Amino acid sequence: MWYLSRASGMVAWIVLGITCLWGILLVTRMLKPADRPAWLLDLHRYLGVLSLVTTAAHMAALVGDNYVYFGWRELFVPQASPWNTVAISWGVIAFYLLVVIQVSSWAMKWLPRRLWHAVHLLSYALFAMVTVHGFMAGSDSTNIVFFAVACGGIAILTFAFVARVLQGRAKRVQRVARLDAQG
Repeated sequence: MWYLSRASGMVAWIVLGITCLWGILLVTRMLKPADRPAWLLDLHRYLGVLSLVTTAAHMAALVGDNYVYFGWRELFVPQASPWNTVAISWGVIAFYLLVVIQVSSWAMKWLPRRLWHAVHLLSYALFAMVTVHGFMAGSDSTNIVFFAVACGGIAILTFAFVARVLQGRAKRVQRVARLDAQG
């Protein structure tokens, strides 16, 4: 179970990172002209649910693991785990944030667009929290291969995030210029 809990945690982190990356590709249309927004959106939604499923598998494997005791209380209550309390609390809070983001996505049709968008933007904070959790609590964080792959994934997502921010600013500048020209 120790191997399963480690592997499922890594897989959950990777799936969450790909979900964030796919969302950025969807919004920025970086894959033009090859992209098809409906297909990208369906895959993004699937990956969001898969993030939740792989996180649940990670948590269930921790309960079955004998290496460190994790009961349901330790998994759902921040500061409840006596082992690596701060790192585990990052994971517990990140889990709740993941649930809020996913539920808001399912309820998107009934939520005000600005509220849904604000909650959805928390995905970036979620990825950062999960990364901190993984590096602080993960027993593989000192493994050079794991570290290199994690840093590569973080770099790719950071690059895409910066491109997203810059594209958003450029669109706002264009919109303001258009309004000034009309006005």
